Amino acid sequence: MSALLELDALLDAEETDVVFAAVWEVLTAVTEVCHRIGFDEDSDELQAMLAGQKCGAARDRLPLPVTGAPVELPPPGPGALGLDPFVRMLRHAGEALERLLATADSVGDGAERSLHEAVTLTVGASVALERVREGS
Repeated sequence: MSALLELDALLDAEETDVVFAAVWEVLTAVTEVCHRIGFDEDSDELQAMLAGQKCGAARDRLPLPVTGAPVELPPPGPGALGLDPFVRMLRHAGEALERLLATADSVGDGAERSLHEAVTLTVGASVALERVREGS
């Protein structure tokens, strides 16, 4: 879980590039998690697919990272509680993007719309991921 804690700290960084890179890594890693859990017996495969698609679409709206390195997150634990850390990480990533949106001058001209879309998609991904194992 140390990778989760490291990403969590980077989402609160002051430097815009660091935050973008951390959000990029969260979205990439959670997309991979969604692919893994989509075939689990206790998972709603449609919600897993939707969460993964929203993560990918949100990432596509962000600038390419200029710092950082790929992060390998641990596999989720069983049941709904196993996905909680990933849902929280997506929510935190959405909050970090909202913080950057509030200071849109730090992201450059014309990026506000893409950033707003990325926030909406990231929040939507967290909702879909939360529903993957709702009944577990």
